[in-house]
Parts: sequence; C-alpha cells; structure tokens
Amino acid sequence: MQTARWLLCVLLAGLSGPALAFTVGVLPIHSSRVLVERYEPLRAYLERTLQQPVRIESAPDFARFHARTLRGDFDLTITAAHFARIAQKDLGFLPLAQFQPDHDSLLIHSMDRPLSGPGDLKGKQLAVIDRLAITVMATIHYLEEQGLESERDYKVAEHRSHASAAHALASGMSAAAVTTSQGLLQIPEDIRRKLVVHKHIADIPAFLFIVKPDLPKSQAERIRALLLEFPRAAEGIDFLGQTGYTTLRPASETIMKRADAYLGETRKVLGTPSSGKRLEP
Repeated sequence: MQTARWLLCVLLAGLSGPALAFTVGVLPIHSSRVLVERYEPLRAYLERTLQQPVRIESAPDFARFHARTLRGDFDLTITAAHFARIAQKDLGFLPLAQFQPDHDSLLIHSMDRPLSGPGDLKGKQLAVIDRLAITVMATIHYLEEQGLESERDYKVAEHRSHASAAHALASGMSAAAVTTSQGLLQIPEDIRRKLVVHKHIADIPAFLFIVKPDLPKSQAERIRALLLEFPRAAEGIDFLGQTGYTTLRPASETIMKRADAYLGETRKVLGTPSSGKRLEP
C-alpha cells in the first residue's frame, strides 16, 4: 500500500525519483491507478531496451500536463496532437511516432434517456474528460453549428476519465457525453451496454510521442526505432490489446499539420500566445 501511494504521488506531482530514471509523461485520460496499469507494458519495454529505470508521470489535468511538457519535465511525452504541435512549433520538440488508428469524436447518450437531437441538451449537462481534449473541441464546435453555445445553452462537466463521464451519463447527471472508440473500451461493460452513439462528430489525430529539443539526435532516433518496434514485442502486443490501437507509425510533418485547425482554440483556452511561455505549472 505504501509503495502504491508513493507511485501515485510521483505520477501526479512529478516528485523526484531515481536520478537516472527515464521519465515518460502520459496525458491524464485515466485515473492515476489505471494510467499506471495501462502503460506498464510500455514502461517495462522501455526499461528493458534502454537498460535504465523508467517511470510514468502525468498531471491532474490537461492544462497542467501540457505545462509540464513544455517545461521539459518528461524525457518522452505521449500527448494529444494539438499539444504536440504546439510543443513542436513553439519550442522545437521532436515528434517521433503516432498511434494508429486515429481517434474519433463520438457524442453518446444513455439508452434509458435517448437524445433525439442536439436541442435536447438545452439546460442540461454534457460530460467530457477535459475541455482541452480535441474530441471535446470538435464536439463543442459541432454543437455551435447547431445553434447551441456552451455554458449558455448547456453546461460542460469535466470528469477524470471516459469511464467517469460514462457513469455521469448512465446515472442521469448528464444528458450526453463525448468519448472515442478507444475511450469506450475503458468503460465497464455493464455501463457500455447501456450507451448509444448518437453521432460520429469527427476523425481526430491519435496521440503522438514527442521528445525534448535538447535530447541528442542519436538518442532521439534510437527511441524512435524502439517505439516502432514496440508493437511487435511481447509488451507491445499486450499494450495494444488493452487500448484498441493496432500499431505505431513514424511521425511526419503531414501528420503534424492535421492538428493546426485546433491550435487557435487551444491557445485561447490555455490563455497563451504562440511562445507558450504564459502557461502556469
């Protein structure tokens, strides 16, 4: 129990661990416990292939995670495409690889309380994991096109994970929720059976692996090669089986540009100019 508590403290707060540990930052899309468990195969693989201690870290929410990324707290970061693009454009972070297939943005409702159309959201709650998620931005934009403005016509309620957002939906606290195909896999089956996909909103670039700009090029290329081999390793097969991804592909400028459409809204929510220097830790 004591070890578990220490691990969660390190995960959330970024407390100092072993001096030579290689730190992997993971976007907080799960609870701390689930995040550690979900990424254990990747951690073990990197520890084995890099031959040094590896630990997983995160943050309480997307904004603070992105701030930690830009501050250089992580040697390797697994983050959303719009955050990766900002880190690349503003500070020179190097994109290495991207999960496949892409994410999607799904508007879902409870089978017991059907959503006949966007108008049914008026005066009610939309459950999301984080307002800074691309999936959420795409959905809010879709609802604006339908004449609904967030916080005026409906309330956006943030939750710690896709599972907790689904619980809010199933319990009747929220009238609809935003999730992804991968997110549905993280929802307990008894809850998932009661959910209905109302609309596929958009296809979204999947998470990317990026490294700090001061990492030696030879080391960055070695890490890229290890990541691209990961899907064929025993640990990678285990990881992909749990997450709904099928493989990893090399990152490219074409892939990175797909996130550009979301950068303006992202910077607006974060309250940061193009330099990224106003982000608070």
